[in-house]
Amino acid sequence: MARKRAEDSWYAPPKPPETCVLCGREAPTMTDHHLIPKSQGRRQGVKLGEIPTVKMCAACQGYLSKTFSNSELANELNTVEAILAREEVQKFVAWVRKQPLTKGVRVH
Repeated sequence: MARKRAEDSWYAPPKPPETCVLCGREAPTMTDHHLIPKSQGRRQGVKLGEIPTVKMCAACQGYLSKTFSNSELANELNTVEAILAREEVQKFVAWVRKQPLTKGVRVH
């Protein structure tokens, strides 16, 4: 049986790492952060597919989810610029940038 070559149709080259919009770290996997939380978007009558999303690492996504309520995220922090303008977010981002991706970052 012949070996499959990289040129064969089933082969997909690895995706380049994506960059987190908050901390700027590159990671092989990112989560889609809904700038307006899904529950709040439905209340406002926005369809799920129309809610804008950005790519974030798990640490930044977890920090936002633990630190801010859904109503704060929907009303005050619904853009990347508004999120980065908060002093507590700036402190977290400065700290998390120094952490290696292999370290599991726990957010309290």
